[in-house]
Amino acid sequence: MKTQQIFTAASITAVCLASMHSLTAQTFRERLTDDDTLSADDIDAAFSKPQDLAWYDRFSFGSYGEAHFNTGDVADKFDIHRLVLFTAYEFNSRFRFVSEIELEHLYSNNPGTDIEWELEQAYFELDLDNQYHLQAGAFLVPLGITNEIHEPTTFYGVERNRVESEIIPSTWTEYGFLLRKSYDSGLQWDLAVHRGLEVNRGDININGPDLRNGRQKTDSFHGSAVTARLKYTGITGLELGAGIQYQDDISEGSEDNSAILTTAHFIYTNGGFGLRGLAANWNIDGETAPGSGIDIDNQYGCYIEPSYKWNFSNGMALGVFSRLLYFENEDAPSGQTEYQAGINFWPTENTVVKADWSHEDRAAGKANRDVFNFGVGYAF
Repeated sequence: MKTQQIFTAASITAVCLASMHSLTAQTFRERLTDDDTLSADDIDAAFSKPQDLAWYDRFSFGSYGEAHFNTGDVADKFDIHRLVLFTAYEFNSRFRFVSEIELEHLYSNNPGTDIEWELEQAYFELDLDNQYHLQAGAFLVPLGITNEIHEPTTFYGVERNRVESEIIPSTWTEYGFLLRKSYDSGLQWDLAVHRGLEVNRGDININGPDLRNGRQKTDSFHGSAVTARLKYTGITGLELGAGIQYQDDISEGSEDNSAILTTAHFIYTNGGFGLRGLAANWNIDGETAPGSGIDIDNQYGCYIEPSYKWNFSNGMALGVFSRLLYFENEDAPSGQTEYQAGINFWPTENTVVKADWSHEDRAAGKANRDVFNFGVGYAF
């Protein structure tokens, strides 16, 4: 209990010092270099601003957003899903503050969908010697692919895939501290100590806890967690990543339910061809709802996604993809398979128009369904 109180006090201190939502400088560099228009040295030079710059030259601004329309074997739904504002300020070339504030569901024809304001990231980042980076505040948990890089121009499909929205409950922000080390070889490790999930009894059904609803989007500090990740990008066109997280208690019940999440992913690109895959598994200990007999040991998901993208000389691009996805969780205890295919069109590198089809081979007792999704998005 004393350890948790110390962790809570330290986290609150960090949030008070930084307190908002953000992109790390490392992620910022990676995103800008995705299309090879800027080198890492270019971005480093941009961060290394002279100390005599006016205060207004130290700010960086950005935004992304997306709107969706879903139809087929579901109720027709139009949703201006999110609008995100990014702001960063550089105190000097080594110390900065980055934040993101998100407004979700600005308009939806679903009367049960409420407008939400969220703090997605807000932290201070300090570049230490020997390529160490320290973050303190509210940051994205460094697991999987989509949790850190989820702007609509960066992924295929209108909606974020189910494995990385329900098994890894993206977008997943926590308060805490993160230390990152990068090597010239392309190896990077991350070690973070942060707040954990809190699943209340109302989000635990007979098949187990709804982990996505366990994300604490308030100032409460239930439980603590440790996350470690390794990522390797030393081979041109290839990214490999693996992570593990331990939480001391994911539920608000009287019994402590410790949990371990393990993830692994790869991203491969060669010219226009792309291939990515990911697997994630939760191992949950104990009886999640004491007295009810509800006890689920695992929640699991994986997918494989081939794609091809044509880049045109006028700056436009066209891409097609398919995805085979499988997951088991409280909504699909016997497993659910999804077959997906679609198209992305980028009128510019910062805008995208999307369409896709998904066939859901649903869990026992639920009818299979076909869903068609259409969307537009931007990021700059």
